[in-house]
Amino acid sequence: MEIIEKQNLFELLSDNGEVIGEMNYMNMKNSIIITHTGVALDYRGQGLAEKLVLAGIEKARHENNKLGATCPYAAEYFRKHKEELADILK
Repeated sequence: MEIIEKQNLFELLSDNGEVIGEMNYMNMKNSIIITHTGVALDYRGQGLAEKLVLAGIEKARHENNKLGATCPYAAEYFRKHKEELADILK
């Protein structure tokens, strides 16, 4: 599987190139806000949404941005990992 970045979007591709997940985000001044994370029904329960959120975390750290979420999945992930993400959370 591969994650590719497009404009305001990360896509998760299966081994055959099919889009099986996505994470949308907005760029704000010095921050990235994750607005949606979704994985195709057949691929849920495999930790793939987490991989997409981790791609957003990596992007925020690489670009020295803060990170926030309106997406319920990402917001819950941030809440559970707030100590290790304290440096980048809004």
